[in-house]
Amino acid sequence: MTPVADSPVIVPNREPQEHKKPGASEPPRIRCPLCGWSPRKEDKWFCTCGHEWNTFDTGGVCPACLHQWTETQCLSCTRWSPHSLFYTQ
Repeated sequence: MTPVADSPVIVPNREPQEHKKPGASEPPRIRCPLCGWSPRKEDKWFCTCGHEWNTFDTGGVCPACLHQWTETQCLSCTRWSPHSLFYTQ
C-alpha cells in the first residue's frame, strides 16, 4: 500500500523570474511615499460627495461623482501625498 499525503501541496501559479517575457513587469506595489504603509483591499476612503471606496481600485477617481483625486491621504500617518507617488515598482 502506498502512503497518501494528508494535505495537498500548493504550487504557486507564477513564472520563475528567469522565464518571464522581456518587458513583462510586476504590478506596481502601493505604499505611502512618506511612511511606507501599504493599504489593504478592504481599506476605504471618502470622497467629498460622500461615496466610500478604495481609491486604488480606480486610480484615485471617485466612481460616484468621477472626481479625480490628485492627492491621497495615508490612512496610517494621515499625511497627504500625490496619488501617483503611492505606486512603486
